[in-house]
Order: sequence, then structure tokens, then C-alpha cells
Amino acid sequence: MAFRRTCLLVCAASLLPQLAAAQTASPPAEAEAAVTGAADSGEIIVTARRRAESLQDVPISVSAISGKALTQSGVTDALSFQSRVPSLSLTNQGTTRSELGFSIRGQRTQESQLLTDPPVGTYFAEVVQARSTGFANTLYDLESVQVLKGVQGTLFGRNMTGGAVLVEPAKPTDQLAAEVRGQIGNFDLRDAYAMLNLPISDGIAIRFAGKTHERDGFTKDVSSGRDYDDQNYDTFRVSLAINPAENIESTTIFDWVRTREHGTALVGTAANPAAPAIAGYGALRGFGIPVSDVLAQFAAQAARPHYRFDTAAGEDGTLDAYGVKPFEHLKNYGITNRSSIDLGGVTIKNIFGYRRLKFNQIMDLDGVPAFLINSNRFRDIKQYSEELQAQGKAFDDRLTYVVGAYYFLEKGTDGSTSSQFPELAIAGQGLPLTTPASTFLNAYVGQGRAKTGALYAAGTYNFTNQFKLSAGIRYTEDKRRATVTAYYPNLGACLFRLADGTTPSLANCPQTNAKKWDDVTWDVTLQYEPNDDLTAYVSTRRGFRAGGFSLRAASTAELAPFNPETVQEYEIGLKNRADLGGGAALRTSLALFYQDYKNVQKQASSIDAAGNVNTIITNTARQKHYGGELEATLSAGAIDLTAFYSYVKVDISKGRQPGEFELVGAPHHQLGANLSYRLPLSESVGAASLNANVAYRSKQHLDKNDVLATEPGYALVNLRANLDNIAGTGFGAALFVNNATDKYYRIGVIGIYNEAGYISSVYGEPRTYGLEVSYRF
Repeated sequence: MAFRRTCLLVCAASLLPQLAAAQTASPPAEAEAAVTGAADSGEIIVTARRRAESLQDVPISVSAISGKALTQSGVTDALSFQSRVPSLSLTNQGTTRSELGFSIRGQRTQESQLLTDPPVGTYFAEVVQARSTGFANTLYDLESVQVLKGVQGTLFGRNMTGGAVLVEPAKPTDQLAAEVRGQIGNFDLRDAYAMLNLPISDGIAIRFAGKTHERDGFTKDVSSGRDYDDQNYDTFRVSLAINPAENIESTTIFDWVRTREHGTALVGTAANPAAPAIAGYGALRGFGIPVSDVLAQFAAQAARPHYRFDTAAGEDGTLDAYGVKPFEHLKNYGITNRSSIDLGGVTIKNIFGYRRLKFNQIMDLDGVPAFLINSNRFRDIKQYSEELQAQGKAFDDRLTYVVGAYYFLEKGTDGSTSSQFPELAIAGQGLPLTTPASTFLNAYVGQGRAKTGALYAAGTYNFTNQFKLSAGIRYTEDKRRATVTAYYPNLGACLFRLADGTTPSLANCPQTNAKKWDDVTWDVTLQYEPNDDLTAYVSTRRGFRAGGFSLRAASTAELAPFNPETVQEYEIGLKNRADLGGGAALRTSLALFYQDYKNVQKQASSIDAAGNVNTIITNTARQKHYGGELEATLSAGAIDLTAFYSYVKVDISKGRQPGEFELVGAPHHQLGANLSYRLPLSESVGAASLNANVAYRSKQHLDKNDVLATEPGYALVNLRANLDNIAGTGFGAALFVNNATDKYYRIGVIGIYNEAGYISSVYGEPRTYGLEVSYRF
């Protein structure tokens, strides 16, 4: 790893003198293709409808941030997006920071396992990322990030009931350019980034970008001194553009990321003495059996300082089922190709994607010395996608259309083993407490296959210069197959329960189920533009989220399929652009929405007959979401100010469970502002700017029914000062501080207070600060 980092920096440094010699002009400004700002008009171009359109004119609630703006404000991870975008909320997904739960308009990712799809899609170079694991590590050398709010089922396919996040990497250009950037900071932060854009010949260019990142963890184990919540990853991307003729374009991208980390700290937050498992520990101690004093351990944890916990006190004994310290290893790589040919009146475009994800993690899920629940999660998943489009215009250019065909295949293994309450299991069998906990390991190994085919068509017809009608339709067919093997690997016994209550032999333990679904999604939008500065629209859109299977099923009933959920959305929006004089301009965007969801997929946890905690997906609810988003951007000379506010409310009209919160993983209210001020310095000094970002989130429930998993409202403040192109040399420097007020807050929980008797929490990053230096031309 150290060798790779050294090579990255040395190679980049060795290229700089040669490149500098090849160029005598001042540093060029690279194009921001997907989200651009023209110097004269300030026009922002987005691709929310799979074609380039003005942000002002597109009749969708969409937020767009250019790659340049992301760099200037210091955004390097996905969690930072929510401080700049209304209705977008991100929380920790399950047991790892490398998996993020995206929520838009109250629709949130609850489960990340194979055959369970998120309601908010993440796209990289127009290819969907079925699993978000490792997605946050790809956010460098970007052209843009676009966040689409609301149902996107026609052009982006099934599962986009909440919205979509589109990440567009920077493309190779015909200009020679290079950049290196390094950071140091507290928690021993060390980050190095390098980019080289190299024209090879007419119509051929290649672009290399890579990053290596290390930072010590901010959570410490008081017994071992080991740090958690650390960051340690390497990533690179190679993009090759071949344009053999003016009407032919082809870009191929290979991206790769690998992490080797200690993992996420789950800190014990609360214990439930009335829960059967926790009460069982107390009962055994009452009989003089020396099992762990769980309640005392949770009380001791509550007295510790922030970012301190103790899980190592019991490591390496017989209760340590895995015998190794927790870790998290990830490898994620993919190939994308986008090719198009303009035939004069119609453009044919093909988008191919392949991705492989490998993940392995050992985790302490309770955050106290007692071994309540420890797990090993593993997955090896491949995905393939192929999309063919035809785009063009007709009827004297009044109609702009796109038609397409889509194929998607995802397959692989997604499983886990776990040691759950081993002291109770050992004592329950009348065995000595020195019996290895690994004896009672349980395993859930899932093999899944998901295949999707779709046909779609969408278009916009201009009746006049003021009135436009847009409509689209998509037919989708999903086929899914699951094989689950639930067993005790060290006892040689199956734990799967058949419908008649019996348990099969180990040889017959694998159980399979399969199902096919199909559905039609559509949208209709009426748009009115009385002048070039004002756009009003009203739309209705239908979407669905695919059905599937739970790969943690331990019974025939749990292996039954859950069905697709559907949504009908209604939205009205208003976008305005005003010239305030003196070169100042104000853009505003307002959207109000109402969504009606049926057969809502919900995650549920239960304890089986053997005392194991199982998580499944059900279709039991109907609910309504409504709210709105307001964004405003002021550009006035040296000042750029963006502010936003969003509100979402969820009403469960059917299938609400006792004590269930209606809105989970997202706040009702979000507001924020980002201010950039360019200092009036001469070019001989450099380009200096000050950036401040503040974002507030109201109270949010991190679990659907645990009151102790409710996080109060809080605000985060991030600050950055940049000095670019110092004295015309291409060198730059920046100082930054994130979470400047050192706010202590949670971003995720394991909420099994009633089921297993405790809550453990994942905390957001404390105050971080550092220095960045760069060189670019």
C-alpha cells in the first residue's frame, strides 16, 4: 500500500516538469460539461431527462453542483451532499460507514443486501450502482453531481421512487492538463490526489486520476487502544475517449477502489433489562453463574467520554467466536462504456456497465465487552447492464424524444455468520462456560440472481414557445431467484424451519424460491414558460420499487417473496431567474409534492425459536408523503450565496405497527446555506476565496420504533479558505475545518432494544481540520 502511494506521488511529480515545459500559457479552465456555468449567461446545464437541458427549464426538482464547486467548498464525501441539497438525507446503513442510506422525500434505503433494492438510485457515468458499498470513495475528479427529487421511473427505471443521485466523472479532453493535491490534518490525515489529462492524437485522449487516503480513527477502544472509524483506501480511474469522426464518440472508464480499515465503531447506547436476552443474563447471575454483567457494562459505557468505548476487554477468550479483531475490507471495480453516433436527425447511444463488489467484515454489534452479537458479513456480487437509446427530434423540431431498451443482471453471494448471546446458548445447554462460542455460530448464506428487462419511450412536444407537454412510459419485467442456506456450521445442523415445523437435513438445507413481476411506469408533465426567466409546471408520475427475497430467511414463511411497492406522485413547481442589476442575479426554485405509496416494503426484526435475531422485508403498509423544497441562488459580484429549505411529512394510513414512527432516517425540516466570497486581490497575488457552509436538520428517528434512537436536531458548520494560482504559478493552498463547533451527533443505530435488548450507535465525525496544497496547469 505504501509502495502504491509513493508511486502515485512520484509519477505525478515526475510528469509535472515535462508538462510544464510543453505549455507556456496560463492554466486552462477545464470544461464542466454536465453542470456548466457560461460566463455571460450563467446557464446551468443538467441531464435529468437523459439529455442536456437548462436547469432553469427542466420541469423536475433537481439540484446540481459542478465539480469545480465541490472542490472549492471541500466536498470529498457523500455525507457532505446533504448540507447543500434540500430533501436529501444520508445516514449510516447498517453496520458500516461504507454503506450509506440515501433518503429523498422521506423514501429511505433500509436494507442493502442482494435482492433488496433502494428507493433512491445512485448512478456513476449513467450506470446504476445497485449496491452503495464503496460509492462514497469515488467522489473525486468530477464534472458534476445532480440530485433528482421524486419519482424517476420512466427514464431511470424501477426503484427510483424517491429520486436519483447522478455522479458524472470528468471526461478526457483535448487539452494537456495535470493536477496534484495533498492534505494533512488532525487524526493524522494524509491524502494525496493526482490527475493527468493527456491528448494522444486527434480524437483520442486519456485521463488518469487517483487518490490515496489515510486517517486515524476518532473512536478509541479504552482496553486495547485500537482506533475505529478510521479511513484507509486507495482508488484510481482511467478514462479513454475515442472520437474517430465528428459524429462518433466513445468513452470507456475503468474505476477501482480498495479499503482496508478497522471498521465502524458501534457504541453501546442503552440496554433493556426487560428484554428476554438481557433478563436472561441477570437470571443466570442470580443463580451464581458468572456470565457477563451486561447492565453494568452499558452503565459504564454511558459514563465514558465521547468517542471512547470498550469491546476489547473480552477479546481472545473462548467467547470470542472469531478470534480476530474487527475489520472491514472492500474491493469495488467496474468498467463503463458510452458510445454514440449522430446519424443526422437521430442519435444512437449505447451504455454498457460491469461492476464487481467484494466485501468482508467482522463486527462487534453491541459496543460493550460482553459478546452479545458479533458477526461476519461477506458478499461477492457482480452486475451487468446494457442500455440502447435513440434520441432525436421530429415535427419541425417541436418533438424531442428518446426511446430505449434496457437489460440488467445482478448475481452473487450475500451472507453472514453471527455469534448471538453465546453465554446464554452455552448455559442453556448445560455446558461449561469455557465452551467455545464458535460452537453455536449460525450462518445465513444467500445466493441471489436478479434479471431485469425494460422498454421505454419519452418525449416533449412544444405546442407553442410557452406551452410544452412531456410524457413517458416504461414497461419492466423482473425475475428474481434466491437460494438460502441457514445452518450451524460447527454443529453440522440446519436451522431452517420448513412450513410443517420440521428442520431438513444439512444436505437438504439449501432452500430456493423464485418469482417474476412486471409493471408499467409513466409520467405526464405540463409546462408553461411565459418568458425566458419563468418556468411553471405540474406533473404526475408513477413508479415502483422491485420485489425480492430476504437472504436472511430462516423459515419457509420468511423466504416468501415481498412484492413491489408502487407510488403515484403529484408535483407542482415554479422556477424563476431575476436580473437584480449591477451584474447580480437571483435564481429560485420551488416544488411541492404529494406521494401515495401502496404495498410499502418495510424492514422487520424478530427473534426465532432458537433465539436468533432475523431481519426480513414485508409488504404491509400504505402511506402518504407530502412536502416541498425551496432553493435560492444569489450571484452578486464577488458573492455567491445558495440557501435551501425542505419539509417532508409521512402519514401511514394502513399497516402501522404499534409504536412505529412514520418518518425514519430523515428529518421533517432541513435548511442550509453556502456562502462563497472572492477576495479583491490582484492576479499577481492569486485568486482567494472564503467558503462557509451551515446546515440544520431537525429531530430525526434513526430507528422505526426505538425512542432512544431518536436524534435531536443539530446544525453543522464547515469553513474553508482558498488561495489558488499563487502569483500565477499554478500552486494553491487551502485551510479547512469541518464540524467547526465539534457537534456530537449520531448518524446511525442498531435498533433492537425490544427484540434483542439493546441499542448501539454510530456517531458522526468530530471537528476535523487541515491544510491542503495543490499544483495545477
